[in-house]
Amino acid sequence: QEIKDIVLSVRPGIADEASIKYRNENEILSNCNDDPEIFYLERILPIKLSLCRNYVQNNSLLGDLKIILKTLYVILRD
Repeated sequence: QEIKDIVLSVRPGIADEASIKYRNENEILSNCNDDPEIFYLERILPIKLSLCRNYVQNNSLLGDLKIILKTLYVILRD
């Protein structure tokens, strides 16, 4: 199954592992020495897609609860 089909197979949520991991994506891209678009496409996007694929393949209520708790932790910590 193609990655775009995997990504589009689930409804978008408020948060996911990629949005938690890359919550400071703008800062990362603004501080990179390379072309930000190339850096995003070659370095960040593959990881985000991998996280999405992992979510779809291991989707569960417990997994969703973990994401919610992790999101709350990150929000309160920052």
